Amino acid sequence: MRRHWSAVIAITLALTLAGACRKEAAVTTTAADTASTAASDTSMTTPEPEPVQKVDATPEAVEQAKEDLQKFAERDRRMHAILSFEEFKGTVYKEPFEGGKWIVNGDTPISDEKQLLEFYEKNVKPAQSPAELILATIGGLDDKWNPQQKKQLTYCVSTTFGGRHQEVADQMKSAAEEWEKWADIDFIHVAAQDSNCNSQNANVNFDVRPVNVAGEYLARAFFPNEQRGFRNVLIDESSFDLDPDGKLKLVGILRHELGHAIGFRHEHTRPDSGRCFEDSDWRPLTNYDAFSVMHYPQCNGRGDWSLTLTDQDKNGVACVYGPAATFTIDPALVTDIAKCAVTQPLGTGQPKTETFAAQSVAKGDRKQYGPFPTVAGSPLEVTIGGNGASGDPDLYVRFANAPNINSYDCRPYTSGAVETCSPVVPANATRVFVMVHGYTAGTYDLRVTHTPPAP
Repeated sequence: MRRHWSAVIAITLALTLAGACRKEAAVTTTAADTASTAASDTSMTTPEPEPVQKVDATPEAVEQAKEDLQKFAERDRRMHAILSFEEFKGTVYKEPFEGGKWIVNGDTPISDEKQLLEFYEKNVKPAQSPAELILATIGGLDDKWNPQQKKQLTYCVSTTFGGRHQEVADQMKSAAEEWEKWADIDFIHVAAQDSNCNSQNANVNFDVRPVNVAGEYLARAFFPNEQRGFRNVLIDESSFDLDPDGKLKLVGILRHELGHAIGFRHEHTRPDSGRCFEDSDWRPLTNYDAFSVMHYPQCNGRGDWSLTLTDQDKNGVACVYGPAATFTIDPALVTDIAKCAVTQPLGTGQPKTETFAAQSVAKGDRKQYGPFPTVAGSPLEVTIGGNGASGDPDLYVRFANAPNINSYDCRPYTSGAVETCSPVVPANATRVFVMVHGYTAGTYDLRVTHTPPAP
């Protein structure tokens, strides 16, 4: 994701880009601390993580954690602001296979160098100001699945896991069910696609595959805004070599990674954690939660390595996607109950597709389209690509007003000429604008599927 580095929050839950569980034996701090060592020794074992003292999540303990940790946040941010981009890039691990991503903050994937540069300019170079509890956002809109997508989160589990295939399928099912208990979402394993489970398989929303990155991370995932080719949950060999008597298990790792897949940022990206600060592309859902499933214990977290959902996690995900039928949100555990998801009736108009063929844009130029009439709650899909697509045109979508380079509601920001935006039309929005910017010169077809009001 050129954008947001694919990656979540404890729920402070932060919605947005996917992540990966870094090998817990290595302490993760900030983006600049990510090691760029790609060891080739696959016989290594994953040592048991350093013991983490379990502390009950009482109000007093949480408040003490904030007091203990906050003083370290500004120090860590200043330490890494002196790096040039080339120096920073030299510290970042890149997956050593075709389509491999840059990994920052331990398990946060960035699709290409273009997005890595943007990450550096926004989050490493400048000083960051403290913020509150979080949900990932893009240009002001939550990075989450729309009402149709959230009920069809289909995935495959690659048969290349071999003898571990059934174990991974079972652990994925268990991890998914834990999120489904609290929120109105559905993960669906499409077993018929397991034999062809790769990033090009368009019959599922994401793929689950094995990798061997020599323990650089245990697993990594993605965020909802990412394009299909980048939506994968990758599990390293080290995830199968854990201490059988330890707290850390594959199912806990997958609970964390699926949190990224539904839009949650690392809880420890909040300055409250004092370490591992990432960026400010999120909004608060709950108060800071040092015990969250999305909070690494090695990032000054107060939980243990079992990586289970806290009450704040449960209420945070229910706030974002609406509660499951058997769950009721506790208003005392979310930041603003008025901002939680509600069932919104779809517009009564009929979807309409408008196509603009054989378009082109010069480097640095901007081409505007629209406005296109819409109704709140209706799905929207805007795509650039086509058989003749070339270069690197970038897609921008914005409601109410025309987008520009710095103001947008959706921007995939990937390399190449194929990009898609599919946000939900927000309340009170009556029109949507589209812009294509030439990162380099490019050619493309543009397709806009929107729902005008019923006559």
